[in-house]
Amino acid sequence: MQAAMVPSLLEALGAVPDPRKARGKRYRLATLLTLSVCAMLGGARSLYAIAQWGWDHNGADVRAALGIAHADMPSVATLFRAFRDLDRDAFEAALAGWLAAQGVPRERALALDGKTLRGIHGEEVPGVHLVAAFVHGAGEVRGQKGGATATPS
Repeated sequence: MQAAMVPSLLEALGAVPDPRKARGKRYRLATLLTLSVCAMLGGARSLYAIAQWGWDHNGADVRAALGIAHADMPSVATLFRAFRDLDRDAFEAALAGWLAAQGVPRERALALDGKTLRGIHGEEVPGVHLVAAFVHGAGEVRGQKGGATATPS
């Protein structure tokens, strides 16, 4: 008996509708979303960082995996236009479906969120970094960690 084929992330994100006009599109929406997911897993936290991650990993194998036929990677402006009108619910559903196909049940998914609170009175009271882990299935915060920010020298 052959195991069911699990779609690639690129294939799964192909189900997200593309709100952009057809004129001038150089990249499929699924390509931009897959690039963004990979970059964010690698630490990118802004459109600029996602674009830079693309250029840093601009090898033939990465372009082939993303379905990019030419040597260019998407720019910040291209990413902005793609995300501006993105159907976020469809994106979340496609990503959740892909994770479930990989064997990650929805109730085990964790969301990590971080905030930096500013200090007060200049350098007298430093700011604080907070990181929380939220379990979607249980609807609860499993852990939270905080620490003082470094004071400028």
